[in-house]
Amino acid sequence: MKKIRQILAIITIAVLLGVYAIAFISAFGHSPAASAWFRASLAATILLPILLYAILLVAKILTPTEPMLIDTVIFDVGGVLLDFPWTKFAMELDISEDARKAILEKVIDSPLFAECDLSVEPFETLVQKFCMIAPEYSAEIRLLIETMYTCIRPFPYTDEWLRSLKNRGYKLYILSNWSLHAYEKLSENGVMDFERYMDGSTWSFREHVRKPDQAIFETLIRKNHIDPAHAVFIDDNEENIKASRKAGIAAILFKDYSDARKKLISLGVR
Repeated sequence: MKKIRQILAIITIAVLLGVYAIAFISAFGHSPAASAWFRASLAATILLPILLYAILLVAKILTPTEPMLIDTVIFDVGGVLLDFPWTKFAMELDISEDARKAILEKVIDSPLFAECDLSVEPFETLVQKFCMIAPEYSAEIRLLIETMYTCIRPFPYTDEWLRSLKNRGYKLYILSNWSLHAYEKLSENGVMDFERYMDGSTWSFREHVRKPDQAIFETLIRKNHIDPAHAVFIDDNEENIKASRKAGIAAILFKDYSDARKKLISLGVR
C-alpha cells in the first residue's frame, strides 16, 4: 500500500509539472492556446489531488487488513496442552457411593484448589484442609487429592503442535495455574516433557499468584522480555482471556485444537 501511494504521488506530480510547463511555454510564446492551458493547469491543481485521494481511499477499502505480526505464543496447560478429567477420575475412584457423592458435591469445586495453585502452604497442610471439608470421608478425600495427577495426560496433538510452532521460529511460553505437587509428580513420569519446547514457563506455584490476576501477566512479560503487541495467549477460561487482553496480549479462548489453529492462522501464525 505504501509503495502504491508513492507511485501515484510521483505520477500526479509529473502530470502537474507537465501541465504547468505547457501553460508556461504557451504563455511565453503568446500562443492562442495559452489561456486554455492556464485554465487546464488550475483545474489539474484542484482535481488531480482529489482524484489521487479517491483512488487511495478505494484501494485501502479493497486491500485486506494485514494481520498483526505474532512471534510469541503463550499457552495455558490444563485443558489446552494436558487433559485433566478430575471429575471423571473422582467418579471412578474405588470408594463408597456416599463418599463419592460428598466429594462431587463438596470437594471437586472447592476454592482450596486455588490455594494448591499458589503453593503458599505445604502440600500436607492443604490435604488436611481438604479432609476437614467432610471429615467422615477424610481417607477418601486424601486418596483423591494425593492421586489426582495420575489422570493427567497430554492431548494427542500436544507434542506435534508445539514442535511445529517451534520449528517455524515462534517463541513459546507457559502461563498456567498449577500446583507444585502435581508438577513434581508429572515431571517424574514424563508428562511434562513438552516443556522442552518452551522458551520460558510462568507457573502460579512459583510466583504465588494466579490468573486472572494482572500481576502474573506482568511477571510473564517482564521476566521473558515479551512484547505484548506481538504475542497471543491461548486459554480455556474466559476470565483469563479478559485478563490477557487487559495486559495488552491478544487472546484465543480455547475450545478445541482445530478451532485454536484456525484462530492462530487468522492472526498470521503459520
